[in-house]
Amino acid sequence: MLVPALFLGWQEWSFRSDQSEFSTIASEIAGREVRIECQRFSGALLDPTAEAGYVQFDAAGRPSSTGRLERDACNDLRKYLHGDKGSPTLQQVIAVQVLAHESFHLAGIRSEAQTECAALQLIDDVASTLGATPEQGRAMAERYYLEVYPRMPTAYRSAECKDEGELDAAPDDPEWP
Repeated sequence: MLVPALFLGWQEWSFRSDQSEFSTIASEIAGREVRIECQRFSGALLDPTAEAGYVQFDAAGRPSSTGRLERDACNDLRKYLHGDKGSPTLQQVIAVQVLAHESFHLAGIRSEAQTECAALQLIDDVASTLGATPEQGRAMAERYYLEVYPRMPTAYRSAECKDEGELDAAPDDPEWP
């Protein structure tokens, strides 16, 4: 009886610890104290949406202080956090992007295209915070930009999300994304 209780307690501690780390990253990006909540199993069973993450905005356009990552995205992010940073799966690459994306919504950006482009430009930093080397983070950003970004729905893309485009956060930096 004690062993299962200890195991479950350790699992819960690990889950909450990871959420806390994701919240710290999101707070840094958002420029304010925010929380990331990972969807639980029961929530996933009842969730009819296909969104990997979500931030609610109020009627005045202010973002909530909490961002939600759906169960699969959170599990992929946790696997990346605790796994080999040298060969992430495409789902792990996407999960890192989702964390960055929802963090920019928490900062107050509502436009999906602006949010996606801003997040794209920070994938390498988020990956590095999660333990990747700068080279691994750069490879992740490039992979997302080449493999995922072109397939995103139109509302998530912008012709200005490019080197020296209007959405380039560092137009003087020749490295893109």
